[in-house]
Amino acid sequence: MNVRERIMMGAMELFARDGIRSVTMDAIATELDISKRTIYENFKDKTELLREGIIAGGEVHGKTLNEIVNNSPNVIDALYRIGKENHQVMQKINPRFFSDLKKHYPEILALVTRDYTAKSRKFMLKLFRQGAEEGVFEKNINMDIVASVWMQLVDLAQNTQENDVISDSWSVKEWHFHLFMPYLRGISTDKGRKLIDQYLESFEGVLKNK
Repeated sequence: MNVRERIMMGAMELFARDGIRSVTMDAIATELDISKRTIYENFKDKTELLREGIIAGGEVHGKTLNEIVNNSPNVIDALYRIGKENHQVMQKINPRFFSDLKKHYPEILALVTRDYTAKSRKFMLKLFRQGAEEGVFEKNINMDIVASVWMQLVDLAQNTQENDVISDSWSVKEWHFHLFMPYLRGISTDKGRKLIDQYLESFEGVLKNK
């Protein structure tokens, strides 16, 4: 890891933990035990550091998801593991990070949203098509539409969580489970639904750990 990567990683950890606005360049320098001059030698300002950090973090996360798919025995297993990974990532991020990003850095939000949506849709389309080839998902379904609807469900999940719409009687895990599971079962073949049933105990175990 070079100096630039170390600064990005350290800054993003602070942004995720404390929110963006409350983290100063001085705080980043202190946390990383480097001079503020070193930070400015690598990044013009905090905005550039944030933008490059988010982009780099997205690339790392994308590689992680690809590794999950490559090491999963089937698409249902991959989707379960991806959901678990995404949930763990979100749990580490302070809600103030998103509110700060939306309020104070709308250009960066628009940029990363476009990039994230395009890459995520491409990733999910490939995964759904793989599922159809495995006989897990119905082959006569338009997977372009399936991937688009899935992204709409992802947006719904994120928006309701950020806007605190989820009932106090539900956990975030429970909300996500009941949001995605009916759709997943609906596009599955008998083989796919049997695989889902095999993982259902694990899904339910996740729900119990609120």
